[in-house]
Amino acid sequence: MGGKLSVHPESLLRASARFALEGEQLASAVGRLRSSLGPLGGMLGNDEQGQKFASGYDPNAKNLDQALQNLTRGLEAIGQGLEAMGINYQGSDAASQVGKGA
Repeated sequence: MGGKLSVHPESLLRASARFALEGEQLASAVGRLRSSLGPLGGMLGNDEQGQKFASGYDPNAKNLDQALQNLTRGLEAIGQGLEAMGINYQGSDAASQVGKGA
C-alpha cells in the first residue's frame, strides 16, 4: 500500500488540449456529414421496397448520429476532466511547498 504516486500536471494539461481538439474536429466532421446526407432524406422512395429498406436504414442512421454526438461530448468531457485534474494537481503541489525551505 505505501507505493508512491507520481503525477505530471503538465502532461494532463497537454492531453486535455488534445481531447478538446479531437472533439472539435469530430464535431466538425459530423456537421459536414449531416449537411451532406441531409438533402438525401426521402431518397429511398415511397414504393414498398424503398419503405422496407428505410425501415431498417433510418433507425440505424439516427442511432449512428446519436453515437457520434455522444462521442463528441465524451471527448470534450474527458478533456475538461483532465484539465481540472492538471490544475488541481498543480494547486496541491504549490500548496504543499508553502513554508518549505524557509
